[in-house]
Amino acid sequence: MKQFGIMLLSLGMIFSAQAETWKFASEEDKTDVQDIYAQKFAEVIKKESDGDIRVRIYYYGQLGTENDIVELAAKGTIQFVSVGSGHLGSYVPEVQAVSLPYVLGTDEVVTHKVLTGSPTIYENLAAKFENVNLKLLSMMSEGEMVWGANKAIRTPEDFADQKIRTFTSTIPVETYKTFGATPTPLSWGEVYGSLQLKTIDGMVNPIYFIYNAKWHEVQDYLMFPGQQPYVSTVSTNSKWFSELAPEKQAMVRKAIKEADKAAYDYQLRINQENLDKIMAERPNMQVVKLNEEERERFKQLSKNLHETYFDVVANAYPAEEQAAARKEAKAILESLIQEVKVAASQQ
Repeated sequence: MKQFGIMLLSLGMIFSAQAETWKFASEEDKTDVQDIYAQKFAEVIKKESDGDIRVRIYYYGQLGTENDIVELAAKGTIQFVSVGSGHLGSYVPEVQAVSLPYVLGTDEVVTHKVLTGSPTIYENLAAKFENVNLKLLSMMSEGEMVWGANKAIRTPEDFADQKIRTFTSTIPVETYKTFGATPTPLSWGEVYGSLQLKTIDGMVNPIYFIYNAKWHEVQDYLMFPGQQPYVSTVSTNSKWFSELAPEKQAMVRKAIKEADKAAYDYQLRINQENLDKIMAERPNMQVVKLNEEERERFKQLSKNLHETYFDVVANAYPAEEQAAARKEAKAILESLIQEVKVAASQQ
């Protein structure tokens, strides 16, 4: 066994001499949007480096939970990490601005433009990632967030006594409290069993993911509230990136740009295709689209969450820094809202 171990180590050293390996961890599984992103990223890096650099992709659960892989990237154990913004709040509280309901909207063209080119995101917000040794490379929409339940939900009153699976950050949890539900943070691998056993009543995610995770098998209603997209992020270890040669940094930026487009095109297609598959498999599934009057009630409730967001950010800092942190969080949110308005007006 000892000789076998030495042989494997020797082979690893030989391989390392031939090709550099970068590790990319995703919170999702194969054929999910983040996988398409990672696959395109890996393809471009391999091509641009003439095969000298390979990207190894790790999927959900292989390296731990969503929070675990963020920590691994911050420590430099892996080079790249992709997770939803709703899992980053404990590391970068300011990022929860993109998790606030009815801020980004659900116009995919507008959302894509803002998430890939916003000065607020890539200057003001990205600077906060550096504080935890992460460098924000991109954000993307994976499609409109859809509510799943076993009854129609059109009003805040309909959420009463409903345990809804949410993400782990404060804003997603407080959102569903504000809407009248009982939020239950869970890693996505726990959701199917919890729905099946009725320890939770519903969930929220884009349609493509609901189908891939088979949650449509244990839900009877799907609601489109026009609330927000699922926003995922791609980050790298900041120290590692800063020490890369300029030509390798350029490779990363090119790969990110091409992966942005590949994931965007894919999610537009796969969300519609998977909705069609859901309806073919569950013809009695009830699909509810909230009308403007119904959405307005949730929009008004959501405005209360802006103060919650400012409080969450401020409380993440020492007492002497809280006033400045709150002011900066307010500026980030106001700028982001304005950028969305401008992008929408240009359509």
